[in-house]
Amino acid sequence: MRLYGPAFTFLALVSGAGTAVAVNPPVAEIGSLVLHSTHSEVTGRDSGAAEQITDVVASQTLTITGDCVMRANAPETLQVVLTLANAEDAASPGYRAVVATDQEFGSTGLQVRVPNMPEAANHIFQVKVFQLGALAPRVCDAGSIRIGGETPGKLG
Repeated sequence: MRLYGPAFTFLALVSGAGTAVAVNPPVAEIGSLVLHSTHSEVTGRDSGAAEQITDVVASQTLTITGDCVMRANAPETLQVVLTLANAEDAASPGYRAVVATDQEFGSTGLQVRVPNMPEAANHIFQVKVFQLGALAPRVCDAGSIRIGGETPGKLG
């Protein structure tokens, strides 16, 4: 007899669709940009919610907040992945996704530096936060960004 318990537990953890928008930062650093994370699906299915795209520039620091980030037992288990939003864009820069390696967990949330890659300019990326190390990974959506936007910190 097959046991489906672990599979159902995994689906229950990641089944809620989520959206995220940039919000006014509740942080001391003036001019910083905050993305609020929510639970996401791993199916790739569109939730149907209209998503706002936030313009950023390379090397700008974003702060990701929300339960997904703040509930992390160990900050080192959090990993941010930027995935090209449009399939047509995947061929242009030569990759489909980028792992943000310059990140730091602070009292206001997870601070992530936007990668400085010239080939990423004018592309839209979905920002996902993965919490690793548990029985099943937890996936959170932190919205979408356009790298190379004209005004850093200005909402889409």
